Amino acid sequence: MWGSRALRGIYSVAGELVDLAIPKTCGGCGADGVEWCADCERVLHDVPALIRPTVPVGVPVWTLGPYQGPRRSAVLELKERGRGGLAQPLGRAVAHAVLRLAEWGELDGARIALVPAPTTGRAARRRGGDVVTDVCECAARIAEPVARIRVCAALRSVVAEDSVGLGAADRLRNVAGSVRVFRPAALPPPGAAVVIVDDVVTTGATLRESVSVLSRAGVAVAAALTVAAA
Repeated sequence: MWGSRALRGIYSVAGELVDLAIPKTCGGCGADGVEWCADCERVLHDVPALIRPTVPVGVPVWTLGPYQGPRRSAVLELKERGRGGLAQPLGRAVAHAVLRLAEWGELDGARIALVPAPTTGRAARRRGGDVVTDVCECAARIAEPVARIRVCAALRSVVAEDSVGLGAADRLRNVAGSVRVFRPAALPPPGAAVVIVDDVVTTGATLRESVSVLSRAGVAVAAALTVAAA
């Protein structure tokens, strides 16, 4: 059976072959000749805004902006169309947002731990890896000269019903019990400022379940951060 590294390597080679056959276009706006343009880069680097999801999460929830324009396009291209290179600009945006939150005093601790929001094993296999984890790892590398950031991919979702079209209450019931700690050794270390990172927040149901699961495992979450809010 192929391991995750082998699969990522295969997807990477496949992506390079596709790039040779198809001219690159910006993953945010579709401009020709670049994978990511300067205008879309500027859009991603809005300062994080504090929001109140429909479902109370239990920790402050920050986002970089609404789920539209370059944010929406980048997330869809990365998750659904296999454009793994877009983890880099999204990672830069997450890194800068996390450093801004630390500067504001929202993250108290010598070390910061990013916990990628959970995905199902099936979705990760379909996408050639866990794309939110990829974004977090890019963010950690980018922030390394300034801050010590550890990526703690400890959570996994078990199969739940499709939440598309569900209201907040139904989404909350749908995700109840669906988030698990599947890698206990990957839990954040004691004393770290823990941030759950996701691409998009809709109602906050998954973030709330993730906070609850980590709390039961003895991990206190300081905040949640998303690339976009729908």
